[in-house]
Amino acid sequence: MPHRPLSVSSCQTCKLRNKNSFCNLPGEALIALDRLKQTRCSAAGTRLFDEGEPVHEVLIVCQGSVALTFCSYGGNGAMLGLSAPGEVLGLSSAMSGGPHELSAYALENTQVAAIPRQAFLRLLERFPEAALNAGIDLSRKVNRAYEKIRLIGSGLSIRQRLAAWLLHAQEARVGKDLLITFTHERIAQMLGVSRESVTRAISDLRGRGVLDVNGIHFLIRDESYLRRLIETPEDRREQEIGCDTRHRQRRVVKSNLAKARTDS
Repeated sequence: MPHRPLSVSSCQTCKLRNKNSFCNLPGEALIALDRLKQTRCSAAGTRLFDEGEPVHEVLIVCQGSVALTFCSYGGNGAMLGLSAPGEVLGLSSAMSGGPHELSAYALENTQVAAIPRQAFLRLLERFPEAALNAGIDLSRKVNRAYEKIRLIGSGLSIRQRLAAWLLHAQEARVGKDLLITFTHERIAQMLGVSRESVTRAISDLRGRGVLDVNGIHFLIRDESYLRRLIETPEDRREQEIGCDTRHRQRRVVKSNLAKARTDS
């Protein structure tokens, strides 16, 4: 069973806060934050907000992990990345006044602190430390977007994309057991490949003893292999593994046509 997140009722006594958290604030600012927030616990798979919705509040991830996704112009889903504890969700849109640029789903049982948008903006105006932390948080989001661009545009094979995604998901967690609530179809949409390709890539990693899969629990047994896989260029045919079926069908058709001409 997936673990339940710890119940953190007070930001001032929270032991999960670290130097990378938005809520790593001095005493007075932390007290003000505590008074504004409302704590919520969401089960794995729960939708927190959808792309295009108006922003009424921001969410600070206290514990757990949240998948951040967006819809491409072609209507396909893609994953930008996973949140880290202490990250503010909806920050960019809250500051710009626009709608949510992403959708957010709890990847596992997750606890967040919800703060009304206007109250949050006043908090940033009142406390320079909070404004600085918000700027750092935005910078991390930009870096994450750069990583996504590198993943999609670098010509990585299916296995390499899957390896990079698994490592990124692993880094967002404290333990070794990675909870993946998405189907192969959903993972494929996030990586920009076909479902069959993802299924084959996962089977390949399992067969090599790199990955254990038990339901929605993924256990990376050989992290170094995944990192070598990303760094080592793969055969061009593996990069196009998602098109193999279509290519085979075309070859069969051409062969049949050639045979028909010969017989005639």
